Amino acid sequence: MPQDFELLAEKVRNWGRWAPMDQRGTLNLIGPEALIRGASAVSQGKAFSLGIDFGINGPQLGDKRFNPRLFATDLFSPINPNNPNVMISDDVIVMPLQAATQWDALGHVHFNGKLYGGKTASEHLSPSGTSHCGIEHMAKPGIVSRAILLDVARLYNTPRLEPGHSISIDDLIKACDLAQLRPEPGDVVCIRTGHITRFTIDGDRAAFNGPQPGLSFHVAEWLHERQVAAVAADNLAVEALTADIRSQDIPLPLHCLALTEMGMPLGEIWNFEELAKDCADDGRYAFLLCAPPLSIPGAFGSPVNPIAMK
Repeated sequence: MPQDFELLAEKVRNWGRWAPMDQRGTLNLIGPEALIRGASAVSQGKAFSLGIDFGINGPQLGDKRFNPRLFATDLFSPINPNNPNVMISDDVIVMPLQAATQWDALGHVHFNGKLYGGKTASEHLSPSGTSHCGIEHMAKPGIVSRAILLDVARLYNTPRLEPGHSISIDDLIKACDLAQLRPEPGDVVCIRTGHITRFTIDGDRAAFNGPQPGLSFHVAEWLHERQVAAVAADNLAVEALTADIRSQDIPLPLHCLALTEMGMPLGEIWNFEELAKDCADDGRYAFLLCAPPLSIPGAFGSPVNPIAMK
């Protein structure tokens, strides 16, 4: 059991904060002020995709989370067989919903038998998904707000942090100083570790899926105090992963605190490299983020192509 975990869980717990049956968690913090603040961050007419490709050459290694597979269901199919000048092609994709750039739904993780809001997991989870805190509640009206990039890799003057580097509250404060801003209520915080380049540049799936830098679970209190709406990062799990992750008493402590206790969505496998270069060039680390998940009732996660606008 990580030291002080239970005490921290009590500090950041949002159960019942917005409504007894609330299923959007900290996304409730995105109100008119956050949307207006996000829109006002757009002044240069720039747009950046923060997603990676959904394809057979993706970052996954496993049998359960495999890389997406695309199959054509129609090729050279005439709409009118008697006049085959106009033809169509169609396709289908087979993929885990968390195969590449994605959002975790609040129902993705439960702890001590409880989902966000204190609901009993066994009463809501089934082979067809979850009846509490599925991704559809994040999809409507979506996730659009001001976001800020905290470039922790740049803070350490390195292209990417070392595997296992645990990003502390002090790191986040210093990254805010570097960006000359602070998160405000309803903001989305984006964390750059540079770890994505182990896949996108090195092409090393094993290294990308192995020990990696990420947030310490202690930062949950900092995120809670600043009323952050969601967190996204460029690694596999947002939080730091060590080689012994599966043998720990609480293998994913930040997931337990964010998703289960706080109701805070986590965005994983995002790519901030192009955006980070632009932010370093112009000194502007705030932007409008448009990143709605797909509305898939009962799903534990969703693919997304996040767009940052400056």
